[in-house]
Amino acid sequence: MNVTLRGRTKQILETMVDKGYANTLSEAVRLTIIDFGETHLSEEELVSRKLDGIDREIKEGKRKLLSAEEALGPYAKHVK
Repeated sequence: MNVTLRGRTKQILETMVDKGYANTLSEAVRLTIIDFGETHLSEEELVSRKLDGIDREIKEGKRKLLSAEEALGPYAKHVK
């Protein structure tokens, strides 16, 4: 992904690099995204979004749902 940085956004990220918070602009962007997620998105919301995405992939046929027997393979005989 390529992102064009301008104005205040670019200044903030360059300051993060200049002050040693990040080694590169890319790293500064990653750190900023992580901070935003930790500050504004709850763990429950992130888990819910991930599960919704998995459900969507199953419906679209991009992900296979396994039965308990398929998941356990040869160990299924040990579980009742």
